[in-house]
Amino acid sequence: MELYGKTVGIVGLGRIGSMVATRLKAFNMKVIAYDPYIADERFERFGAEKRERLEDLIREADIITVHTPRNEETMHMINEEMFKLAKPGVRVVNCARGGIIKETALIEGLKTGHIASAGLDVFEKEPADPENPLFKFKNTVVTPHLGADTFEAQKRWVKTLPSRL
Repeated sequence: MELYGKTVGIVGLGRIGSMVATRLKAFNMKVIAYDPYIADERFERFGAEKRERLEDLIREADIITVHTPRNEETMHMINEEMFKLAKPGVRVVNCARGGIIKETALIEGLKTGHIASAGLDVFEKEPADPENPLFKFKNTVVTPHLGADTFEAQKRWVKTLPSRL
């Protein structure tokens, strides 16, 4: 699937979500975002159309990507009810925290084909159980919560270490 002309729904427009928005705008994607704690000017700055309700973002997005912290409010915020609202063939990415997307709902959506594919770097239980059903889907890419473990990211982190001490 090409990204050009598709709609990406970003859940959480903080530091990481805004970087995602910037990169995906370069692919001429329509960027929509939901984050009730972020000022409207931030949406404008990163070229994201604000959605007041998560349900509206879910209905409109071809790709849903999650970039929020996990807390009581966000735990399982994307669940069976949300996936029922999603377009058939939606693609889902979670590189934020496990549990924001309810895994049983994601698994069911992948089984039925309503969810076309998923990319996951986080799981409800970490380290992930080797028997996690998500590992069996050919249309799911999983990594072991290592988003910042590239050589370049580690090098940047080491450079900032003196200021962290």
